[in-house]
Amino acid sequence: MRIMITGGLGFIGQNLAMYFRRHHPKWEIVAIDWFDNASEEEKAHFDVVHESCFAADEILAEYEGVDVIIHLAAYTTVQESISDPVRTLDNNIIKTIKLLEHIRNRTTGTKIIFASTGGAIIGDYDGSINEKIAAQPLSPYGASKLAVEGLLSAYKGSFGIKYASMRFSNVYGPNSYRKKSVVATFCKMYLDEGKLQINGDGLQTRDYIYIDDISEAILQVILQDGQGVFQLGTGIATSILEIAKLFQNLDLTQEIDLVFAPSLGGEVRHNRTDINHVRNTLGFEPEFKVEQGIKNTLYWFKEFRQRSAK
Repeated sequence: MRIMITGGLGFIGQNLAMYFRRHHPKWEIVAIDWFDNASEEEKAHFDVVHESCFAADEILAEYEGVDVIIHLAAYTTVQESISDPVRTLDNNIIKTIKLLEHIRNRTTGTKIIFASTGGAIIGDYDGSINEKIAAQPLSPYGASKLAVEGLLSAYKGSFGIKYASMRFSNVYGPNSYRKKSVVATFCKMYLDEGKLQINGDGLQTRDYIYIDDISEAILQVILQDGQGVFQLGTGIATSILEIAKLFQNLDLTQEIDLVFAPSLGGEVRHNRTDINHVRNTLGFEPEFKVEQGIKNTLYWFKEFRQRSAK
């Protein structure tokens, strides 16, 4: 099995490579990423690392003969997409079209697994998000993910390209030092300042899923040839305030202050995932509860800082 991971040097890509190594050590795993400051330790998870844009002319030939492309590369933050929507749409949509065209013309038989999103595509929804709910994205980022899902469906219908669109809820875990999401940001603030900043009232909810559970779901999509759209999460909504309380309870001898700031535009208020489809289709069941996942993540951050200080 030859696996190509776009954006492979990022948080999810590195964890995927390590997870695949543990379960299928003979697979060939290749990363494409234009991030050029990765450490040798990070690159070592892969058989080959190409430092390039995933749609660069000089890199497209590398996809030929690949069994599975896991397409993670994207501009991923809501706020950056609002600040510069054209940049987000160009990278996430236009460059993906270029990749799809190359696959259509040169790499028959290659399957694409696309890293999508549930909350940002669906928008505000009072209830559990499933694959049949009409999409109403609130940000250019969400719109870009929805557009790629539409392209994948069209390329399957017109050209027979196999795909799975994995709609991640809020993913967290080790190797997320460069990530700006809630749990990673709280880990840094916890260690740096002994305080946690909450944007808005803290009652907004998310479905937090640990990275090993995401990796297992993607592994099952590969092994079972899962196709179509899959919502991935735990099915449990947790508020930002509850996440902050978990951090406060990690060490009762250390006082952790909560600081409140204005809410951010374009953010979904509530998010919870209905995972019945992925459960019934692939037998997927998340293993990690958020309490354990946060402990694992903070432990990794502490270890990472100790290694970096040497």
